[in-house]
Amino acid sequence: MLEFKKISVSDKEVYDRYRKKNPTPASEGVFTTMFIWNAYYNLETAHDEEFFYIKFSKNGKPAEFFFPIGDGDIKKAVDKLFLYCESLGIKLNFALTDEKNAQKLKSLYPEKFVYENDADCADYVYLTEKMINLSGKKLHAKKNHLNYFQNNYRYQYEKVAGGALLEKCALRAYEIVEGKGKNQNPYELGAMHAYFENYSALEQKGGAILVDGEIAAMTFGERLTDDTALIQIELADERFRGAYQCINKLFLENEWSDTVYVNREEDMGIEGLRKAKQSYH
Repeated sequence: MLEFKKISVSDKEVYDRYRKKNPTPASEGVFTTMFIWNAYYNLETAHDEEFFYIKFSKNGKPAEFFFPIGDGDIKKAVDKLFLYCESLGIKLNFALTDEKNAQKLKSLYPEKFVYENDADCADYVYLTEKMINLSGKKLHAKKNHLNYFQNNYRYQYEKVAGGALLEKCALRAYEIVEGKGKNQNPYELGAMHAYFENYSALEQKGGAILVDGEIAAMTFGERLTDDTALIQIELADERFRGAYQCINKLFLENEWSDTVYVNREEDMGIEGLRKAKQSYH
């Protein structure tokens, strides 16, 4: 019988070994995403010789599972989850982040599951080159904001690897999130603390824009797949017009220019976040 336990940062090394065998392009398949948003997901994990298993429950809803991660007999792995759920008297529900996994389930268990789309959990994926250059009519307004920032502020871009700059970014991130007021995701501040307090263990890349020594914007992420970068965090001081567009451009240009795509994660059903992500088309 599978034994689940609360997720901890020490699980990253083990999890990454399984994920390398079967990588997914979904942001929720990355350890960092799961770990820093654990208060939202209430994650528990288990693993055997072939697969890593993840159970979660958002907002007090019934438990769900990610598709087993690894490389082996997938039917055997899913059957283990059926037995585990049966022992708890609950149904086996999956949150699928990859169409290939949905097809596997349909072929192995044609009558067992009902499939529904959840738009709140859909990732926003863009062409890296388009996000750097903001070319084309649809992105004209974004390009205007970028031009304003570049023409009106004396700024510098710096990589964030650790040390004093990382500490400065952390404190500024907490201030920005707390300043969102009613627009703040209730789990976001906790996610920021989990992220920065475990930054070195999470193996991230970061970039910041400074204006007269003050942090105007920052962003952090990691490589999701060979051709895709993942943006985990992006925050800016809205007093600086165009700061969001500029940090997005410079981070991708300096750290991820070798990628084809950039995944900017889901909108979690938050209307303001959805509008912002859709505005990049």
